[in-house]
Amino acid sequence: MNGIKYPKAYSDRLEIDIRNFSFNSYEDIYRKFIWNIPKYFNIGYAITDRAIALGRGENVAIYYEDDEGRREVVRFSELKTRSDAFARSLLDNGVRKGDVVGVYLYPGPEVVIALSAIYKIGAIALSISPLIGTEGVEYRLKHSEAKAFVTDGTKKEAISIANRLNTIRAIYVVGSEPSGGKELSFEDQTKAGSAEIAETESDEPAQLFYTSGSTGPPKGVLHAHRFLLGHIPTYQLYFEMAPRDGDVYWTNADWGWIGALGDVVLPSLYFGMPVVAYRRTSGFSARRALEVMSQYGVTAAFITPTALRIIRREYPEPLKDFDIKLRALSTAGESPGRELVLWASEAFKASVNEFYGCTETNLVVTNNSIWAKPGSLGKPAPGHIVEVVDDKGNPLPPNAEGWIAVKLPDPVAFLGYFKNPEATAAKIKNGWFLIGDMGLKDAEGYLWFKGRGDDVIKVSGYRIGPEEIEEVITKHPAVLEAAVIGKPDPVRGTIVKAFVVLKPGIEPSDILAREIQEFVKTRLAAYAYPREVEFVDQLPRTETGKLKRYELRRRELERGNVQSG
Repeated sequence: MNGIKYPKAYSDRLEIDIRNFSFNSYEDIYRKFIWNIPKYFNIGYAITDRAIALGRGENVAIYYEDDEGRREVVRFSELKTRSDAFARSLLDNGVRKGDVVGVYLYPGPEVVIALSAIYKIGAIALSISPLIGTEGVEYRLKHSEAKAFVTDGTKKEAISIANRLNTIRAIYVVGSEPSGGKELSFEDQTKAGSAEIAETESDEPAQLFYTSGSTGPPKGVLHAHRFLLGHIPTYQLYFEMAPRDGDVYWTNADWGWIGALGDVVLPSLYFGMPVVAYRRTSGFSARRALEVMSQYGVTAAFITPTALRIIRREYPEPLKDFDIKLRALSTAGESPGRELVLWASEAFKASVNEFYGCTETNLVVTNNSIWAKPGSLGKPAPGHIVEVVDDKGNPLPPNAEGWIAVKLPDPVAFLGYFKNPEATAAKIKNGWFLIGDMGLKDAEGYLWFKGRGDDVIKVSGYRIGPEEIEEVITKHPAVLEAAVIGKPDPVRGTIVKAFVVLKPGIEPSDILAREIQEFVKTRLAAYAYPREVEFVDQLPRTETGKLKRYELRRRELERGNVQSG
């Protein structure tokens, strides 16, 4: 018999729904809201199976389209059937509770099928952006000691790497026939099957993301099942009391990032609402984005500031060319600025709300039409305590600049950095998690971003550690050493700029610069490559040999402006 047997601990009723609290002001909802985090909770059940239990199995869960014109409509009943089958296959191939399973896919139903099955058996889903290059994938699979790997059939190099790793027992290939080794057809393994679901507590690990810091390799951010519930009130507010009848949700962010999964995909499915998955293998297209929103009647969208700038540049009056039905638009990942928010509000005739958080503590600040102040990050969302603190974790008075920090414990806060307790401890001061951004909180309670507190570069909403990029650049046979910084860009907000010292005897050229750019793009991530390469004779360093990126930023400042921080 198909299906999964669930512990009685899992509820068919929504745990969190801000619509249960009537309010007329920010102060009203912030005071009234209370968390209802149950002892037992499983994301897999909540996003695929609860709709079945409530008689909504034939409701659309995912509208899928790709840049080759293929389309598919997937209902909750199909998600459950295929999720159950994949859970069985994972168990049959030796994946157990607490094991890590890598998911390296473009947006599509397969992402939800894979994630929900992993959650159901109590394993940990490692989400990897499809923009990450092969070296980044290899590091994540090795560091996490992943037991299985789900990837697109076009990712040949990643499949080859996974086949060589001793920890990986099965490689599930989507969209093409397996070619041997540990490979299995994802489609074949998601047709039929049943299993006993693990009884997971809300605080047990469920989700792993890797995020770059200013020093060292990427760090694994480990979240518990409760992290989905922690996202809900903010999601409902920046989408203007979501969900509403007839809502359809979409984001241009890729589904390997917490900014897509946590901000749109998982919360929408939690409420039994449809999500549009648009798979693109090339760069962002304003036209295609607007066509997708028009075709599927998208009512609520999370669009990154970079994407909004591109849309504004190419279609300053989008409603003249496209039948867009947005009622709510949210944006985050980097500061959009007041001007862009006001333009988007007028251009789409929709409420536009900026929100704020990070991979470790996501969705903790938001705007809403009741209290929105364009240009600000917003106010702390109900259920979250967010302040500006000093270096010791002491809250500062209004308008004093310091570290933006989240009071712990918090349902959306991570369990810690994976296998790195020292890094976890370093981010917590006096019971506050320091996000790493500098800001201030004004007398009305609005938070304002002032800049990065370290060398992390934010590009198109992604956080990139400079050392990670520099390490790849220096692997190029012509490069002796390199340094990268963030540089402002009128369209993208921030771009990566690389300063490169070549090996003796090698002459700089435009051709070599483009070669270095492609070298990084294919090995690390498409968004991480340096859009500007400057060849220099030497890099500024301290007496102990440490790279002085701030000196490079100072030099750029003399030429123009550079990213704060």
